[in-house]
Formats: sequence, C-alpha cells, structure tokens
Amino acid sequence: MIGRTHRVLSLSPLTVLDAAPPDQVTAAAAAGFDALGVRVAPAAGERVYPMLGDTPTMRETLARLADTGRQVLDVELIILRPDSRPDEALPVLDAAARLGARLVNVLGYDPDESRLVDRFAALCEAAAERGLRPGLEFMMYSGVKTLGDAMRIVTRAGHPAGAVTVDALHLRRSGGSPADLVGQPPERLPYGQLCDAPLQPVWPDEPRARAESRGDRLLPGDGELPLRELVDALPAGAALSVEAPVVALAAEPAEMRARLASAAATRLLAGRDEPGGTIAHADER
Repeated sequence: MIGRTHRVLSLSPLTVLDAAPPDQVTAAAAAGFDALGVRVAPAAGERVYPMLGDTPTMRETLARLADTGRQVLDVELIILRPDSRPDEALPVLDAAARLGARLVNVLGYDPDESRLVDRFAALCEAAAERGLRPGLEFMMYSGVKTLGDAMRIVTRAGHPAGAVTVDALHLRRSGGSPADLVGQPPERLPYGQLCDAPLQPVWPDEPRARAESRGDRLLPGDGELPLRELVDALPAGAALSVEAPVVALAAEPAEMRARLASAAATRLLAGRDEPGGTIAHADER
C-alpha cells in the first residue's frame, strides 16, 4: 500500500461549516480522515455552534470524538485586531485544550506590526500553558499578507510555540510558491491547508479574494495549484488539512462533502505514480 505513514490528514471545518461540530466528527470519521478542525469562534459573522464552555454541543462533540477515535488537529479562530484584549482569546484556548487540539488558527488584522508581535507572543505563552501552538495564517486581505510577513512576525515574537499556517490558496494569491518554504525553519511549519483553484489571478482585488477564500475553492486536483510541490516542500511530519468549500457541492450532505474531500486528498498524496491509490489512514495502520 502506498501510504502517508507520517502525516495526519484532517478535515477543515470550512469544508463542512454548516454542520454542527458533532456531525463534523461523524463525517470526518466516515470519510476516513484521521482528524478534523473545529471552529469555535466566528471569522466573518457566520453561524458558530456554542462550543465555548461546558455546552451540550461541546459535550456531544467530545463523545463522538471518543466513539470514533478521531482527534482534533486545530481549533479556529482567534483574530488579533488593534482593539483586541488579551483575555478575549482565553475561552478559545480553553475550548481547544478541552478538545485535545494541537494547534489554534490565528489571523492578524492589526496594521501595527510591533503591537501584533507583542500580542502574538502573549498568545503563544497562554497557548503553550495549555499544550497548544498558535498558527499565524497569512492572507492577502489581512494585516499579515505573505509567508514572509508571517515568518517575520513569528520570529520576532520569539516563542517556541509560535507557528505559521500555510494555506495553498493564500500562498498563491499572495504571490508565493512552494519554493518559498524551502529553507524555512521546519519547526515553524506544523501543518498545511490543501485546496485547489485556478492559478490566476495573483493578488486579486480584496472582495474577490475574500469570496474565493470563504466559499469558492476547489477540491485538491480539480484546479491548477502546485499542490504536490507544496506537500513536498512542507516538513515530512507536517499534518495536512483539506480546506475546500466548493460552491457546486454546497447542497450536498456534510458526509458526502467530507468523502469527496478525502478521496481528492488521497489521489493527490498517493497518486503520484498510481492514480487512485490509497492512503493508510489512522484506523488502517
């Protein structure tokens, strides 16, 4: 069997965001994912199920994780804005710790880089106390636009828990390429997010970039992004999350979308020489 023996394959919440977290767990398990991400705080006003504190949804999510043997790779979302307070992130970090997550996704919307560095460093300290790593994601329409921006901020923060989230779409749209990952400190790159899209445009206008990012991506292999090169450029042990909300699949049940996402990632990772090959998932190893 051709396998990804050292990689965790995870289902991003954005792929099935309309489903409640317990149902996302069930969908991820049915599709053969090792793990999943859980969004416990909103990014742009979308509905988020109550997961902060000891809620029924949190308890049911934990029960399904136990029943299915899945793990939570990452939790979303912490946004660092100019007026953010240090204590605002704590409920998200607590939820992530309770879910047993490894990573917390962080967006930087503060144009003052020195302030952003300080706040990211403080976040790293609070996260590390809970066994978590904050992953700073770069996006062309945020205050952290490029891989270079994210690496510089994480390096300036100087905390070992600090990491950078590499999203295939945002890497391309911000003018980057997989080659830019070569030579980066591998400990700063614990996971990458996979989806597909057309190669163009690079640096699109902000409204178009936001709309594509949040709901108009393609499954891996259905577009033109250099995804195999990206996987090769990531550290060997880096986890991979499929973040692919597809307009044409929006009406499909969450489990079907998860299955299609898993199959697409399987073909990408195992189909270099044998298209349609299989990946050894956690329950097969």
